[in-house]
Amino acid sequence: MKAFIFNSGAGTRMGDLTKDNPKALVNLSNGETLLSRQLRLIKQSGIKQVVISTGPFEEKIKKITSNYPSLEFKFINNSLYKTTNSIYSMYLAKDYFDDDFIIMHGDLVFDAKLLPTILKDPINDIALINKTIPKPEKDFKGRIINNVLKEISVHIFDHNCFALQPLYKLSKYTISLWLQSIEYFIDKNLLTVYAEEALNRISESLHIGSFDYKNHFIEEVDNIEDLNRVSKDIRRFDYQHQTIISSDQYFLEILNFIRDRNIKRPLLVIGKSVLNDKFISLDTFNEKAFIIFSAYSSNPTYEQVFNGLSVFNLNQCDGIIAVGGGSCIDVAKAIKLLSGSKFPNLETYTYVDLPLFALPTTAGTGTESTRFSVIYNKGIKQSLTHDCLLPDVALLDSNFLKSLPEYHKKTSLLDAFCQAIESLWSVHSNDISKNYAKQSLSLFLKHYKEYLNGDIHAYQSILNASNLAGRAINISQTTAPHALSYVLTLTYNIAHGHAVSLLLPEVLSYMMSHLDKCIDPRGKEYFLASLKELCGVFEVNDVEGLLGKIIHIIKYFKLDTPKILVREIREFTLQVNQTRLSNNPIYLDQSAIEEIYKKSFNHN
Repeated sequence: MKAFIFNSGAGTRMGDLTKDNPKALVNLSNGETLLSRQLRLIKQSGIKQVVISTGPFEEKIKKITSNYPSLEFKFINNSLYKTTNSIYSMYLAKDYFDDDFIIMHGDLVFDAKLLPTILKDPINDIALINKTIPKPEKDFKGRIINNVLKEISVHIFDHNCFALQPLYKLSKYTISLWLQSIEYFIDKNLLTVYAEEALNRISESLHIGSFDYKNHFIEEVDNIEDLNRVSKDIRRFDYQHQTIISSDQYFLEILNFIRDRNIKRPLLVIGKSVLNDKFISLDTFNEKAFIIFSAYSSNPTYEQVFNGLSVFNLNQCDGIIAVGGGSCIDVAKAIKLLSGSKFPNLETYTYVDLPLFALPTTAGTGTESTRFSVIYNKGIKQSLTHDCLLPDVALLDSNFLKSLPEYHKKTSLLDAFCQAIESLWSVHSNDISKNYAKQSLSLFLKHYKEYLNGDIHAYQSILNASNLAGRAINISQTTAPHALSYVLTLTYNIAHGHAVSLLLPEVLSYMMSHLDKCIDPRGKEYFLASLKELCGVFEVNDVEGLLGKIIHIIKYFKLDTPKILVREIREFTLQVNQTRLSNNPIYLDQSAIEEIYKKSFNHN
């Protein structure tokens, strides 16, 4: 199986975005171009050879393809792109259609599961239609009779016509018939029609099945409005389509990942404490030529990340495996992000297509399923946020939880607990994030005592709860308790989850008595409805009962409350993470933050 991409057009409806670039190189909001996204997903599907038709800016397209050395490219330049259509581009490429092909238009954006799904489909010839959405006025529809494609056109609206996206899986035989029909059109000098017109001419002699993509995302980008909408909508699928594996065969899963992604030189970012875990065999990693990096602290710094980047570059690594707690995975993510720049820094970065595998050895941050990385620069927390930081695969192996020290076990679990609660009331919450958060809290409430008491039967459930909390905040992000906690973590050398858990009750109490300061654009009633959902999960009747139960649970963990000095509180308010604070549904000014600090901690 090979792939063919139509990329001949200049993108005349994209304004200045295509003034000096082809439409294929327009950026989605995550920094990934339309073409680079297509190539990334083609590569991941196992296809090795790609034919691209080009028009203007061919050299720029070739430059992008140079980032995919595992793919073999052929380029067909349509010098008449201004006066011809896709039919002529396909005609020029006729000598390269020597196999079964995925054929797609170059302005399509689709989810990561689509190509693997249709490649596995036993039907040899497939067109993509959607029977559940309205027929588009100005885009392709497909006429489907008895699940067989009979016609493709913009101008058909019958009851048996449905939205169609120009991505096809076709056998060599079907393509050969299509090309014969294309030559008929070319001989008659019909160069301005879509290649699909030639397909319509012979449709009765073909048997192209229909695949309903109702459970997938695939859309064309024709203009700037499309670009903005598609950039937003595709993220939901990207987040949900992360591969999450539960297995106690961690090394086998790592080797499978390396094989599937064709990684030749993997960097292993691993926690120092994990190096001594009985489940880890460094000899095994060394035998497979892993490059090992573990020189970072529990609050990883800018300098430590750059040291890891140097190791990555020096050894010409082409993939990253992270085995450790939240800090370990954050370091791996930051190295990945910086690896995409010739002059790396933590302020400006672009989408990086580099395989990343994450194996958490704690049940807490859920960072194995988030697009965030926390790094400290000169003592100040810096949160890196980018969609490419979401690991390709997260492996959940509860065996690694067995050796956790008691304090780490408690505080990491409290972090997940608070994340799930905050996610439900965040101004960025939606139905998906709320569902993750409620599942996480349900697992927590059912199993946290068993977990803390060493019942190994609860470990996998707790690890799943942590992961679900991470998936929730990946969408919603955290709020005020996290925003206020970071400075305390550094100042008093307490774990992050410890600090957050001490702040959360007072934040909730303050919010309930200041509903007039609601800044959630969905309104105060939406915030109150979210709290009602929390009450349902905790099986209490009202918010006062919710607050009491949260306080009771946190006390069960028996963690000390540090004393803070009154004179320090004003300094702390100046170091609050404003990004996380802006996610809070109730506005907190400086006096409110000072009040929360004072009530949360013993102070002199």
